[in-house]
Amino acid sequence: MKLRRCIIPVFLFLAFGLEGKTQSPDIGGYRPEQLEEMAEKNNAEPVDDSYLTGLDQFSRHPLNMNEASEEELIQLQIPDVLQIRNFLLYRSMLGSLLNIYELQAIPGWDMETIRKILPYVKVEQNESLYVSIKERWKGGDSDFLIRTSRVVEKSLGYDNKTKPNASYYTGSPENIFIRYTYNYKQLLGYGFTGEKDAGESFFRGAQRYGFDFYSFHFFLQHAGLVRSLAIGDFTVNLGQGLIQWQTFSLVKSSQTLGIKRESPCLKPYHSAGEFNFHRGLGISLQKGKWQSTLFVSYRKISTSLEADSIGQEPVFTSFQNSGYHRTAAEIADRNNNSQFATGANARYETRNFSMGFNLVHFHFAQPLQKRDALYNLYSLKGKNLSDFSMDYSYTLGNLHLFGEFARDQWLHGASVQGALISFGEHLDLGFLYRNISPAFQSLYSASFTENNTPGNEQGLYSGLSFKPGAGIRCDMYYDMFVFPWLKYRVDCPSRGRDFFFQVAAQPDKLCHLTASYKQEMKPINGMDQTNPMPALTYPLKKRIRIETDLNLSRSLQFNSHMEWLIINSAGLPPQHGFLGMAGMAIGKSGLTASSGVCFFETDNYDTRIYAYEPDLLYKFSLPDFYGRGLHYYINLHMDLLRSGRRAVNPLRVSAWIKWDQTFYRGVSSVGSGLDEIPGNRKSEIKAQVLVQWL
Repeated sequence: MKLRRCIIPVFLFLAFGLEGKTQSPDIGGYRPEQLEEMAEKNNAEPVDDSYLTGLDQFSRHPLNMNEASEEELIQLQIPDVLQIRNFLLYRSMLGSLLNIYELQAIPGWDMETIRKILPYVKVEQNESLYVSIKERWKGGDSDFLIRTSRVVEKSLGYDNKTKPNASYYTGSPENIFIRYTYNYKQLLGYGFTGEKDAGESFFRGAQRYGFDFYSFHFFLQHAGLVRSLAIGDFTVNLGQGLIQWQTFSLVKSSQTLGIKRESPCLKPYHSAGEFNFHRGLGISLQKGKWQSTLFVSYRKISTSLEADSIGQEPVFTSFQNSGYHRTAAEIADRNNNSQFATGANARYETRNFSMGFNLVHFHFAQPLQKRDALYNLYSLKGKNLSDFSMDYSYTLGNLHLFGEFARDQWLHGASVQGALISFGEHLDLGFLYRNISPAFQSLYSASFTENNTPGNEQGLYSGLSFKPGAGIRCDMYYDMFVFPWLKYRVDCPSRGRDFFFQVAAQPDKLCHLTASYKQEMKPINGMDQTNPMPALTYPLKKRIRIETDLNLSRSLQFNSHMEWLIINSAGLPPQHGFLGMAGMAIGKSGLTASSGVCFFETDNYDTRIYAYEPDLLYKFSLPDFYGRGLHYYINLHMDLLRSGRRAVNPLRVSAWIKWDQTFYRGVSSVGSGLDEIPGNRKSEIKAQVLVQWL
């Protein structure tokens, strides 16, 4: 661990020895560590960029706080539930805000929340909200984006074409993404998307029509009785995610009170992911306090088909949700099944109370039959699945209650119940209890649970946010959970726990320091060292993180973070991981540049560490680092053309280019399988051009 001992003093100096001011590198309402937690839980970077594109629309057309609805404030994902309720109560009692500075007078609104929300809101008087549907077809923003990327080094998947019976990638190593969107102040929007993954053919072979994935969406909001209308690709979000949730959502993180799922029921889908969406028609109608939603969807899906052993119709054992169709085997699985889905929601809502009833139904052309394993005893089987639920929320003063009760077609139950309590300016508490049967089945769901999907779990989460003084905030949570039945790589009922504590200090408007500690214990199959028999083990994972964000001048920002990871398993030596990262950004009119360097040293893949780094617009970059090595990136953005706002059709052309490279010490190859690269380095280049008619 010599590298670690050399690097730690350098990063401590960078973290605490510099004097300056900065803004923390927020991604809208999120911080980098929250996205890292999401990537670690899902073992993948988020592909849904709807939140980022929505923020961009709010930055171009700020939300008028004197007219903003609860649903619009929820879409910002910046104020929490209690802050939104306090704002709406303040506005109803005292009338319209006079200026933006009046936000400081709203109970529960701290300076951090106000600073985050300022780029996306405004305060205006007597703004007309009525725009006819005919007027919405002109005067909106049109964006055309094209993005490409590739790994420079050639992996084995591109070298096996000459070997007989060898698996190989049929296409080129470039990833290509295009998207056109038209949006009129989020009242009317439409567009299309095309995407080709690295290794997929393009205008030849299996993809003779070009892109492997095409998508189209049309979305209309606030048109008389029609609250929203979705045609093409869209997502559906119901209740607390027990039976349906397809949009961006938080996992356990430093936002300790972010335990409630909140999103509009229907949202347009225009991202690169090829799995988690519906394709068809959805409509929401609203009359007074009542709202109803109905959707119907049909699309082809990729699955792992197998012939039945007794000559019956084929069955599929799993969904192929990666979207990759690069090899002959992946191409054979492409669109080999079909999925019909329909659902409905009816909701009654007042200022302090809401209740909704939800129903979803799925039908597949081929039946699902997971592999014969004991942990799959309760898994979904057959061609059909139906779920229904009831969700609610109720606010009484500083107490907000919410929850959802769900059943599947076999009446297996699931329940999530939560409470948020504010004790004034300095203390907020949150609690969430879940009880989900091992036999409960759902698809496209994402509740606030330890498991990736709701099922086989009981647990109690307690969160706290405390502000002892100006510029200081303490966040903490403790989560206990039980798995009543077996899981993958866990061969008996088990339990676990999570603990997290963070202190954030903001001595002035432009400086942010954070220190956090996380401890988690989760079960996994192992060996009893005293008796060489399979046994359940409970590794204890400890994580320490120190982060600083500084602004050295108006055009120069700096950030760094260090992270230590230790895994203790009974009878085994501790496993260690360390990461140190420092980055800076320089911005001038029409040109910005950011760069960073990362040193990492981990014992194995289990001690890998995810680290957020700036990427192209609308793109997340959360690489996982393991082994020993060095990583650096350079990210440039330039406005190539920008006509004035007074032009008849203002035009803006922007370009991004990013280069990143990772060197691994003491290895002869990087990656595995067809992605294995001979040598000790991996390099990637990305480029993007965005043309906007504003």
